[in-house]
This record gives sequence, C-alpha cells and structure tokens, in this order.
Amino acid sequence: RILDPNPKTRITIPEILDNEWFKKGYKPPKFNEEEDVNLDDIDAVFNDSEEHLVTEKKETKPELMNAFELISMSQGLNLGNLFEMDMGMVKRETRFASKRPANEIVSKIEEAAKPLGFNVQKRNYKMKMQGSKTGRKGHLNVATEVFEVAPSLYMVEVRKAGGDTLEFHKFYKNLSAGLKNVVWKAEDIGEEKN
Repeated sequence: RILDPNPKTRITIPEILDNEWFKKGYKPPKFNEEEDVNLDDIDAVFNDSEEHLVTEKKETKPELMNAFELISMSQGLNLGNLFEMDMGMVKRETRFASKRPANEIVSKIEEAAKPLGFNVQKRNYKMKMQGSKTGRKGHLNVATEVFEVAPSLYMVEVRKAGGDTLEFHKFYKNLSAGLKNVVWKAEDIGEEKN
C-alpha cells in the first residue's frame, strides 16, 4: 500500500505506524537534551569581530561534468563524435580528452599557445587567448575550459570566441602539435592494458 499511486487509497503515515508488521521490533527514538552544547561556531558566524571570523582557503578544481551534461553536448545524443579523433578536422569548437592532471593541461596549452603569438589569460581552469596579429575578421580569440568527467579523466573544450574560422582551424592544428603528450587517444587504451 505504500507504493499505491492513488493518494486516496495509499496507506498514510499514522496507519503505517499503527500496522502490526511495522511495530514488530520497532523502538521509538528517544531524544535526550544535551546539557553541554557549544555555540562558539554559531556565535562566530553572527559576531562582527575579526577574531571570530573563520577564513577558509578553497582549493579550485575543474568543473565536474556529469554524464547528462556530457551527453547533451553531442548532437543527436551520439557520443561517437564527442571527442575529435582527427585533430585536423575542427570547426568553431572542438574537444579532446586527457588523463594528465588538470593544472598540467592548462600549463601545456599556455606553453603551446604563446609561441604561436597568443596572449593568454588564465582563471582557474578557463583560459582566454587572443592572437596578436589582426586576421581577416579581426583578432582571433580562443576560449578553453577543462572539465572533470571522471576521476583522472578530463575533457578540454577549445572554441573560437571571435575571428576567422579558417584561422582558428590553422591555430588549433598548430596548438595540437604541441599537445601530443597531453591528448588521450583511443589507441592509448590498448597500450595501457599491455
């Protein structure tokens, strides 16, 4: 009767508590009031004096992406083309997987982009890169973000934020050449098993 979808015929909480099957071996909880209750933490939250302020150093991590968010990024729910297998075939955005630590991924992207003439701005695991040369449609702007999709597995999204798509294609081809040790490829799976 608990699982009855009709609320009019479904068993109620008082009926459950009164049921013989429920009562068998049931011991009602006993709540004891504790005499020594320490309210220091609560007082510190509401107290304006600096000596009571609690400071916490937050360790930044890449944004965690769950399976539903990952699937929603693929067209027609087809995960086959979620990560680029051919590093040369990209349009306005692309993604690749990596098993390297997230901070190393960001550093390697920065190391690969600077020699290509890009100014890099980093904030946590997001990066903005702007080309120093003016192209056909102004400066090429590229944004990247690292997402954690599983423990020790990251997805890196690289997208054109402004500028010419052909220039982005050329930039990504050159960038990916400097990221060969970072990108996790399907053939790496076979090597890991050996």
